[in-house]
Amino acid sequence: MRRLVLLLMLLVVPTSLFAQDREDRGRDRDRDRDRHGRRYDSRRDNLFELTPFAAYRWGGTLFADRTDLFGEDADVESSGALGLNFGIPIGDSRMKLELMLNRQETHLTAGGGLFEPDFRLADFDITHYHAGLQVPLGDSYNATPFFVVSAGIANLDPQLEGISSENRFSASAGVGVKVPFNRNLALRVEGRGYFTSLGDSNNNNCFRCEEDRGRDLYQGEASIGLSISF
Repeated sequence: MRRLVLLLMLLVVPTSLFAQDREDRGRDRDRDRDRHGRRYDSRRDNLFELTPFAAYRWGGTLFADRTDLFGEDADVESSGALGLNFGIPIGDSRMKLELMLNRQETHLTAGGGLFEPDFRLADFDITHYHAGLQVPLGDSYNATPFFVVSAGIANLDPQLEGISSENRFSASAGVGVKVPFNRNLALRVEGRGYFTSLGDSNNNNCFRCEEDRGRDLYQGEASIGLSISF
């Protein structure tokens, strides 16, 4: 009896999936036609979206007056990063609430002047935990440009004995484009800038001082990922 039930399931499930897929393709063909035989399908913007991505991140300096690590400025070495975005549709607005987690494993370096070699001071990990908005900038069958903004926490973790990691306020903004392969799969390419507040290790009341400006952690990032919609 169990074998019969299993056999029926093996026959029915693939058949029903094939029928559903064929029905979906038929609806998509009817919906996507314009004077060129194609039209933008807005349904793909009203789906959950999971995007694993790889990135290259550059820039950033830990200034000596903001930390007690080395007594000198330390640059964050450019390196790769890995991350994950999870987009949650917001009604019929085409916007998405986006949750982001990413991690860069890099090094802190000193030197780096003209023809001057860099010296690695310590391993350094940066992990972002952000929430934000993904806002489409237009409708297109072939590609969807978007703007993204987010804020949250950056965990800064220098790998030094006796030094603990710190959580600091962080924000980001960027632009990108999604190029669909089909309704459920798209290539996502993005450029983004990150800001992380470092505060002041010597004077916590000098947040708005003129000399304080530009002495937080600023980084740029280019990323590519695969968006899976469901």
